[in-house]
Amino acid sequence: MRSNNSVNSQVPVWETEAMVSILEQFSTPFYLYDFRMIEEKITTLRSFLDSSIHLFYAIKANPNGLLLRRIAPLVDGADIASGGELQFALESGFSPSRLSFAGPGKKDPELLLAIQHEIGSISIESLNELKRIDALAKREKKKANVSIRVNPRELIPEFALKMGGRASPFGIDEDALDSFFDVLRDCSHVQLIGLHVYAGTQCLDAEALFRNFQSTFKIAERLIDDYKVELKWINLGGGFGVPYYEGQKALDVQRVCENLRVQFSQFKKKENTPETVGILELGRFLIAEAGIYVVRILDKKVSRGKTYCILEGGINHHLSASGHLGQVIRKNFKVVNLSKKNSANLEEVTLTGPLCTSIDVMADRVLLPTPEIGDVLAFFTSGAYGYSASPLFFLSHETPKELLVDKKGIHVIREAFLPGK
Repeated sequence: MRSNNSVNSQVPVWETEAMVSILEQFSTPFYLYDFRMIEEKITTLRSFLDSSIHLFYAIKANPNGLLLRRIAPLVDGADIASGGELQFALESGFSPSRLSFAGPGKKDPELLLAIQHEIGSISIESLNELKRIDALAKREKKKANVSIRVNPRELIPEFALKMGGRASPFGIDEDALDSFFDVLRDCSHVQLIGLHVYAGTQCLDAEALFRNFQSTFKIAERLIDDYKVELKWINLGGGFGVPYYEGQKALDVQRVCENLRVQFSQFKKKENTPETVGILELGRFLIAEAGIYVVRILDKKVSRGKTYCILEGGINHHLSASGHLGQVIRKNFKVVNLSKKNSANLEEVTLTGPLCTSIDVMADRVLLPTPEIGDVLAFFTSGAYGYSASPLFFLSHETPKELLVDKKGIHVIREAFLPGK
């Protein structure tokens, strides 16, 4: 089930006969990632960019260690959001100099680890954080590379999740740059090398992304012209969306990248900064469509005219599919009945998990080929913000396995386990 304009031409393993043997070999529930799709998407995306725009993988999207080791050689660096992700990145082969550390609540031990490893850049989210980094770097007798994360004035309404353009815990308000540079003058152990703007995420509108790039480059011009900053890199964030729901159209990523190349080239020519590097930090866009969550129906019942299928996993395994991870209006993920893919007999059912809570709804009033107890369902677009973004320990059900398919076969990259053991 691929979208129009999809970057991927690779047929997912779950659309082939190989899925039959996978279901025979591995018990449900599990996440299944097709690395061939990830590799193709990264390769294709990079072909749309030029050498002055670097691609960073946002580890938060899926931090599985074995997956990270596969991704590391394919990208230029990584976006990290915690000390744990910093350690994952280093263990997976990412160069410290190619790491960008963002997040509004960095603890001193995390910052210290970043300073000791001399990572590429720490994004400054507040004036207090700037002072803390300076003090920690002074203690280590080092100079920390930092970027100013700016909360832009302009709101981009097409972002599904908005992280800029309004009051926010993220970054320094664009209207408060004077205050930032007043504090920076007294910080002798930090080196301002970059700008970071991450205004939002999950955008499917190319024109909106064009405006976001334009807004970011205007801020960069102000840093150079008004504050005499020498920008080594400009982290434009990401925000490239993927179609989760019926009726959504895939982002025209080639058009977006072409616009970015043009705007960046014009910016560098205008400001005479030929060595400045642009960074796109993408996670969801690279891996979401390369993963599915596979789960079996445990029970089926009718309550006051509404048919329910009870699944062996719910929000404890896949919170985003339930609509409790950023959705304002709940919509159903694309879901198919793998046991009856060719059946024309459809039935409206509501899919719920096994948990003792009324919010454990995975799909509401969805039409599926007549689902029965024992049937296996697949929730699409589950490669990002699935396993690691879910309350896996809630009610102590066994966790799902994680499986990875590549050109050599299928691999278990995380075994199931019982919380508490």
